[in-house]
Formats: sequence, C-alpha cells, structure tokens
Amino acid sequence: MIDGDGTGDARLMMMYMKQLIKWCATDDTSQESQNQYDRLLTQLATIEHSSLKWKSIVDMNNEEIKNYETLREETSTNVEKACVAIDDAKQELEEARQVRRNRLEYDALARLIKEHPPRSDTANKLAHLTQHLHSLKSKRDQLEEKISLRQKQLHVLVTSLHQLQQTLMQDNVSPQGEDLCVIDEVIDLTSATFTGAANDSGMDVA
Repeated sequence: MIDGDGTGDARLMMMYMKQLIKWCATDDTSQESQNQYDRLLTQLATIEHSSLKWKSIVDMNNEEIKNYETLREETSTNVEKACVAIDDAKQELEEARQVRRNRLEYDALARLIKEHPPRSDTANKLAHLTQHLHSLKSKRDQLEEKISLRQKQLHVLVTSLHQLQQTLMQDNVSPQGEDLCVIDEVIDLTSATFTGAANDSGMDVA
C-alpha cells in the first residue's frame, strides 16, 4: 500500500506503526490503553478501507484490461471481416464494370446492326444481282456469237465482192463505161454493207 503517489497511505501506515509500538511500550491505565486501542482500531479500519479501495481499483483495472483485450480481439475480427467485405465489394465492382462495358459494346453493336439492312434482304439482293449478271453474261455471249457470225458473213461477202470486181475488170465483153459504173456500184455496195455490219456489231469501221 506504500505507493508513494501522494495519497497519504504511506504516512498513515507509518503513523499507525509508531502509535502501535508506542501503545505496546507504554504503561497506561486500562482506560487510556482502551482509548488508544480504539484509536488504533479506527486507524486500522481506515487503512483496511483504503486497502479495499485500492484493491477494488486494481481489480477494476484488471477487468478493464480484459475488456480492452476482448474489444481489441473483436475489433481485429471486425477489421478482418471488413477487409474481406471490401475485397468482395471490389470484385463485385469490377464485375459490374465489366458487365457495363459489355452492355455498352452490345448497344454499340446493336446500333451498328440496325444501321445495316437484314441479312435476308442482302442475300435476296445478291441473288437478284447474280441472276441479272448471269443474264447479262448470256446476252453478251449471244451478242458475241452474233457479231462473230456477222463478221464471218461480212468477210465472205467482201471476199466475194472483191472477186466479182476482179472478174468484171477482166471482162472485155462489156464496154468500158459500163464496167466503171458496175465497179463503182460494187464499191458503194461493199462500203454500205460493211458499214451496216459494223454498226450492228458495235464496232468502228476504219
């Protein structure tokens, strides 16, 4: 109990010890001895009360320490739970952000798809264009065959005309004037026929 904290317990104990020794050493009357004894009991009760008070304070401090330890453990547990909850929340937030990015990309793709016609319409147009292309190719092939035939016929006709011209020029039975007229008509007919055939084929005549 001699704590030296300035509460007076040490001085009270020293005074009690001195009075106890003095009481034991003196030869007082029974009445004075009883009075001194009562005073010593009173001081002893005061000391015991102070001792109980300090004991209660120590017990209270120990209980507070235990409570603080329990509170510290609970706080540590709560902090760990909070850290786990924060990690879970971060993961959920990242997943939510990923979902939001996916939705934005989906919306962008949906808008892009809406801007273009359906695949069925495109396929129908493609089939129609393909059929039209085949038809044009068939017409082109027919025209090429017709042009080739006309060219062959024209070639035969021009050859025949040249041969006829040579024959007329070598013929001495007819007068010279009639020969020239026939030759001119043949040349005109040849030019007109060749020009007409070239126009039918779409070719330029040199």
